[in-house]
Amino acid sequence: MNKQELIEEIEDLKELEKLFGNNPNYIKIDTVIRLISKLDEPQPLKLKDVIKRIEGFNLGTQKVWLDEILHELGSDYGSVKYKDGYEQGKLEGEWVGQQLKDADKIRQELNKPVIPQFVADWYEENKDDFENALFRSIDLLPSTYEEGEFSEFEKWLADEHTKPFQILVNMHQFGYTVEKEKRYLVKVNAENCSTKYLVFGEITGSWFFAHDKYGNVIIKHTRKELEEAGFDWVFNCPGVEIEEVEG
Repeated sequence: MNKQELIEEIEDLKELEKLFGNNPNYIKIDTVIRLISKLDEPQPLKLKDVIKRIEGFNLGTQKVWLDEILHELGSDYGSVKYKDGYEQGKLEGEWVGQQLKDADKIRQELNKPVIPQFVADWYEENKDDFENALFRSIDLLPSTYEEGEFSEFEKWLADEHTKPFQILVNMHQFGYTVEKEKRYLVKVNAENCSTKYLVFGEITGSWFFAHDKYGNVIIKHTRKELEEAGFDWVFNCPGVEIEEVEG
């Protein structure tokens, strides 16, 4: 019986009110109906209440309830929810995986050192036996120093202003970028002289002075190229002008 049905039955008792209405102990029918009308309507069932009730059961009863609920929802409901959950997890997993890959790329780029060409040359020659090659280079430094025959790499390795071990390990782990070597124009300070630039002839394979428009020559040189060709003196010669230029 719902509330409305109860009210209708009580209204049918109004005939009794005519007989007992004057009795001080009699409660008026309208008063009873008014009180009943104030009763709360049944609240809709909430999921959290169902879950709370299921949580109060032992594990065996919980399993029975859950199986029954899935059965009532349909035989495919459980597998569909599992598939949806799997696909969502797979999607989220792929997203997380991509984020980790991107973060690793950024980490590698941040740790990739920029090095001189001679360091790259040494590494490429020794990378297959990197640890042993580095140990040998360090071990031989004292005797090489006494002989005064430091190579460019050995000078760099012994320089107190570099961080050779950290740089070499980062190269081995993250890769590297070769820095652009500075290049120089070398010209003689002489009035009315058109052949004032030191150049290297690509055809002749020789060094000579020429004007800056001379064909088939290299007019911009690295310090290493100048030193190896015996022109290291130009950097300290008052009669020669050195201009640093783009490569």
